[in-house]
Amino acid sequence: MRIKSRNTTAAALVAALALFAGACGDSKDSGDNASTGTDSETKTTAPASDACRTLEYEDAPEGGTLEDYAQLSSAGDNTSFDPGAVQTLDESQVTTALFDGLTDFDFTDTCNPTIEPLVAEKWEANDDATEYTFTIKKDQVFSNGEPVLPSSFKRGWERSGSAELASSYGYLLAYVKDGDKLLDGSMTTLDSIVADDDAMTLKVTLADSNADFPAIVSFPAFSPITKEDFTRVGNTTGWGTKGVTIGNGPFKLESAESPDTGTVVLVRNDTWAGNIFGDKKAKLDKIVFHLTSEVEASFQAFEAGEGDTATIPSGQFGPAMEQYPNTVDSAMLGTYFFDFGHDDSNVGGEKNVKLRAAISMAIDRDEINAKVYEGTRFISTGITPPGIPGFESNLCKYCAYDPTEAKKLFKEWEADGGKIEGDIKISINSGGGHEDVAAIIQNNVKDTLGISLKIDAIEEDYFKVIAKEGACQICRSGWYADYPTYGNFMVDLFGAVSIDGNNLGRYDDEKFESLIADAQKETDDTKRGELYASAEKRLLNETVNAIPINWYTGDHVYRDSVVNYVQPPLGIFLWEKVGKNG
Repeated sequence: MRIKSRNTTAAALVAALALFAGACGDSKDSGDNASTGTDSETKTTAPASDACRTLEYEDAPEGGTLEDYAQLSSAGDNTSFDPGAVQTLDESQVTTALFDGLTDFDFTDTCNPTIEPLVAEKWEANDDATEYTFTIKKDQVFSNGEPVLPSSFKRGWERSGSAELASSYGYLLAYVKDGDKLLDGSMTTLDSIVADDDAMTLKVTLADSNADFPAIVSFPAFSPITKEDFTRVGNTTGWGTKGVTIGNGPFKLESAESPDTGTVVLVRNDTWAGNIFGDKKAKLDKIVFHLTSEVEASFQAFEAGEGDTATIPSGQFGPAMEQYPNTVDSAMLGTYFFDFGHDDSNVGGEKNVKLRAAISMAIDRDEINAKVYEGTRFISTGITPPGIPGFESNLCKYCAYDPTEAKKLFKEWEADGGKIEGDIKISINSGGGHEDVAAIIQNNVKDTLGISLKIDAIEEDYFKVIAKEGACQICRSGWYADYPTYGNFMVDLFGAVSIDGNNLGRYDDEKFESLIADAQKETDDTKRGELYASAEKRLLNETVNAIPINWYTGDHVYRDSVVNYVQPPLGIFLWEKVGKNG
């Protein structure tokens, strides 16, 4: 969350550095192409934190309609805002406006965000964090009038992990005892989730210790669903009303047109029980999310006087910020990177470690930041961003641009018998400005190593297509944290459990798996962070299976009439607080 008056990107990251987690793409990145900022100086390291931001909201007026051109501005990535299936940050903006989960994060003090009970009244854990009991607040209802009960959560969780739904986030249910059997279809319901609607308790037994579980259940996959929706769609999903849409959040769905064009319309849900800040009613009457096929098209519509918000395309940050003083440029808990295909014959496997290291060191991240993002992002020195507990700066050995060392590694690889057969593809999702990044990487690698990369732009369902076996050689990925934990980056992006989902490169390394398993069991926060950092070093320095590029910042503009258009570090707006003058 960010105050309405504009801060610099650097100041935002100062705050992000000090984030503390008490317990928000497939990539969570929406395909949005860039961030905002005022100077073009390349940012290579995060500044030391000596101050924190307190994020405040105005007393916004009630009523009115917000016309949004920012969130769904790369329509080729859109698949669903069903909480069991949602993948991108853009669609999550809709999902989280429709659904509330057991817990939520308060980022008011950005240096000390806290996890709070939302639909839950409280929770308790046993000593080794293998069993949790959530007590659900009474007298809450969905927008259709059905009561929100512990069984509503059990129904939603089992659906999210079902083999039939085959959600990219289904692996999260593997944290629950026998959840793996949901995923493989050998079970359809779990005795490890006990819903007592009379006592209003949800008791969950985990497969193993997991101290982060209260944070994990803040994610939409753990939302409750109604009997009505389950009767209608069961364990199937799709865009709009083809998926689950009846929620318990501050808004309800009025309509959803094509996932490629048209609009998604939300109206205020007057049966909403409220948020962790004490709000009991959303300010806006209606939100209209406009879908466009290109970020540039949505921004052009904004420049022509349409809408209230838009995303700034690459190459237009300076002019946009001069013309529109209202920008969202806060540092996000997000990361932009490329995966290597773990099993690809040209770039994967132990025999090609030096090749992968050479390619990573041949990439000029300063050039990408200057030419594509006008110096507004921070060049990353790892996958996990500042602000995540356990973060280590300069963790990655092969993330610095060093053509001399890159050539040396490449020659050593060739001397060991390394040889490239056919093309090497660098795959991206089109329409989000990633072509510019891929072109620079293509030129860098050609100039330094003499390797020709073929740009493969995928127009629709990129995150599903590229996650399939054999699809990724070098493939673009990105991630906004679902919750501020180290495991949300290591497990969700590189764990074997997320192959066919968010693990686009299908990374599967025995030592890495052992390290993240030990981290998940560790209840001491400091030790858990150290174990996750060791896993990341294994990923980046020993097996070299990813190419960090930069860490995200915000990239939106909005009209003077919009109030409380504030983007928290997880990237999800508090739509119930957003208002509009006039």
